[in-house]
Order: sequence, then C-alpha cells, then structure tokens
Amino acid sequence: MRLLLLLLLFAPGLFAIDMKDVDRDTLRHVRLALLEDEVRRHFGLRVGDFESLDQAVDLRLADDKQLLLLRLDTKAAAVLIHTGKTDHAGVHLFIDVEPRLGAQVLFDGKFVALRCRASDGKLPETTRLLRLQQGKLQLCLEWTSQEEYVLENGRYIEKTTRKLEQDGSLQLLERREHLLDGKLLEGGLATKTTPLQDRPEGLVAGVASEEAISVSTHCALARALERDRLNEAALHHARLAQARALAGKLAGDDAGKLEALSLTARLEARLRPVESK
Repeated sequence: MRLLLLLLLFAPGLFAIDMKDVDRDTLRHVRLALLEDEVRRHFGLRVGDFESLDQAVDLRLADDKQLLLLRLDTKAAAVLIHTGKTDHAGVHLFIDVEPRLGAQVLFDGKFVALRCRASDGKLPETTRLLRLQQGKLQLCLEWTSQEEYVLENGRYIEKTTRKLEQDGSLQLLERREHLLDGKLLEGGLATKTTPLQDRPEGLVAGVASEEAISVSTHCALARALERDRLNEAALHHARLAQARALAGKLAGDDAGKLEALSLTARLEARLRPVESK
C-alpha cells in the first residue's frame, strides 16, 4: 500500500519528462529509481514536490540487465533496474556530467559510454565509461574523446579524436589530424594506441605506442604555412617541432632542433604585438 501511494505521489513530476522521448517502460523504471531515498536526495527531489528531470534513458547491459540513466542539469545517476515478477531498483552510481549528454552501449553490453559536452555542437567532448563490476556500478575510465584547436579564423584546425576499441584487449586509439580548409595537410597525421589494463579500481593506461609527426615534418609544415602567410598555424607547428625535439632528447646541435628553435623565434617575433609609444 505504501509503495502504491508513493508511486501515485510521484506521477505528476514524472510526467514533466518529455513523453515523446520516454517510453512507458522507461517511465516505469524512473518511478522505481526515484523511490530510492539516496537517488532523490542526489537530485534534491522530494516525494510529491520535485523538479522535473532533464533526461531519462534506458539501456540494456550484458545478461539482459537493465540500466537507467537519469540527469538533472549536471547531476546524473546510473541505476540498475531488476526486472521480473517484482521489478525494483538496485545499485546506483552518482556522477557529475555536462548539460549535453548522450549514452551508448559498447561491446555487447559490457560498458556504457556517456558522451558529455557543455553545449550542443561544442567541443571538447568528455567520455565517461561505466560498467557493472562485482555487483557494483563503476566509473572505470574517463577521457577527452574529441577536441579541436582552431587558428587562422577557422581555416586551420588541429582535430583530435580518441575512441575505445576492443581487439582481443581494450585499447584507446588516438588520431590527431592537422587540417587546412578541411583537408588533411600532407604528413599532418599522428596516431597513438594506449593499451588498457583491467584492474579492480578500473581501466588503467599501459605503455602507449605512437606514430608521431617528426621534427622535420613539423618544420616543413611550418615553412609551408609561413609561405602562405598563415603565421599562427606556422608558429603552432614550429612549437610542436620544438616540443618533439625535446621529447626525443635531441642533441643541442641537431639540425632539426636548431631549425625548430629558429622558426619559433622568427614567428614569435613576427606575431608579437607592436607596442605603441
């Protein structure tokens, strides 16, 4: 009887969720989740008097387990829903997210990826990876999945994407592209593969292998962009060449390192604001 009364009290607030986006089963799972005191307190809701949720998404995990994702502004809750003769909410996990949130089930329901952005179409994008581990929900990995560095009034973009792949074991694959007017610059692609080790506390990054852009290629790109009077982009590559030379511990008299230093100094001087007297 008490359960029925609580469900009835919850009904007005639940129907504030956009019914076009929430089906009947999801709505029923929302009701079950909000019967949990800790879930209501996380969102600052009260029985019979609470703010409407911004999102409610039902996801199916491995072994036909059901995961409900709830969001109110930047607060989110993942709640395991047990379905059967007596449906009820199980373990839950509270996380902070950005206001734009999408969810995707990965690898036959082993993981749920939450893709978070501050606003529609705006980067960077952060991905948070959830899983059910030893009967508990776990935030097992978090990374920047998409980002851009824009110069020259949008003509030049350094675009970086990182995605999770499973090829025997889990790996995080990074692809960094240097684009001019939407086209990949010759030699302007770098990749990195980071193996992920499964630990009780989550997925831990192992030793990465990469195919980086060389010092000489960065210098060549800087010179080409300088010739096209794209000095901001040219300086960016000169600095990347310098950083690569330092990372590679090149000798002080190395030709590539000296060229990177020379390009950086010249372009910085050219772009330095002129002080008015």
